[in-house]
Amino acid sequence: MLDFAKLTVVYREALLQQVVPFWLSNSRDQAWGGYFDALTATGDPITADKSVTLLAQQVWSFAWLYNTVEPEQRWLDHALHGADFLTRFGLDEKMNAYALVDRIGKPVAPASGRTTDAYCVMAYAQLHRATGNDEWAMLAKQALFNLIQQRNKQRTKQQRSLGGFRQWQHLEEPVVVLKTLLATQFLLSEEDWKEYTEQVVEEILQTFLDKRLNILRESILPDGAFSHTPQGRRLSPALTFEAANVLLDIALKTSNRKLSLQVVTWCLSMCEQAWDEVNSGLHQYVDFLRQPTLDSTWQHRTARVHLQALAVLIKSFFHTHHPDCLRWFQKIYDYTFQHFPDGENPGWQLVLDAKGQSLLSVKATPAEGCYHFIKPMSETISFLNQCAQLQPPSRKFRLV
Repeated sequence: MLDFAKLTVVYREALLQQVVPFWLSNSRDQAWGGYFDALTATGDPITADKSVTLLAQQVWSFAWLYNTVEPEQRWLDHALHGADFLTRFGLDEKMNAYALVDRIGKPVAPASGRTTDAYCVMAYAQLHRATGNDEWAMLAKQALFNLIQQRNKQRTKQQRSLGGFRQWQHLEEPVVVLKTLLATQFLLSEEDWKEYTEQVVEEILQTFLDKRLNILRESILPDGAFSHTPQGRRLSPALTFEAANVLLDIALKTSNRKLSLQVVTWCLSMCEQAWDEVNSGLHQYVDFLRQPTLDSTWQHRTARVHLQALAVLIKSFFHTHHPDCLRWFQKIYDYTFQHFPDGENPGWQLVLDAKGQSLLSVKATPAEGCYHFIKPMSETISFLNQCAQLQPPSRKFRLV
């Protein structure tokens, strides 16, 4: 049985007493600015280069907490600390984001796609919402228009070079760009926002969606061509859940009931494909043709996958009332809260093996940080709370 009010309290305590304090206490680089990307299990920093994506994500996360959970000044101060470093060192004079900078801010590597640019736009837009400072809105708008322009150039270049070496297109970029357009709707005219959004939605539905199998492929060749290779067959549950989440938001904005129901089927299907019936938990990746895996990380359990699943499942239930959403929510919730909280140290585990044992002695890496906890957990809290308000005090949802 699901008691939404009780679950809201449990989730809120996990976020605000376990997850948020870990990053607030340990991630800030007081000497050189920005944040440390890598933190040990006890929160000690590991000096390394700084990912601009993770930098922007952490700025966004704490500004988001300030805007949507509680107006805690320390959260806003933490976001502004990172934003100062991001603005001074994370982007070049044309508003193109770097991929990496060193600890003091010197560029180390350029970004290969537009995903990092998108997270920078989201960070600036969230800071504008938190502070009301038009300077952040101006930076967000400049970076957004540069993102759109550079992405169009990139896609044109890809089309002109068809027939050469294999060129992968990855689902993450259009998903993040779509999240960015939702976050910056206030910066665009209604006509421009609709045009840009429809382009990205069409890209996902016409190229990444395999209509025959009704699955979202992680990597495709230009024009949606399939590559019968391990990378071409690989599905990413985390990206499927993230894509479904943002497309559900679009569907609700546009009153597209058909799209709402479609993305819910993707989520439920992915839960079925990724769930390990022997050891429980969701695999990190899935081969949709059930070929033998060549990557030893496929069976890892990551907090990102599980938390993204929970966020989109409770949102899907709230909007569609599909009973299977609750069934899977309960199943994944039980596994997540049993295995990922660290009983000995602050924070949550990042990665577990198939038996549910921790694989890394770190809590933050240059690939995953606080955003992958704070975003889905705060969103889940919001929809659990909305479900609780609709649930009579004496009634709990029984799963059958």
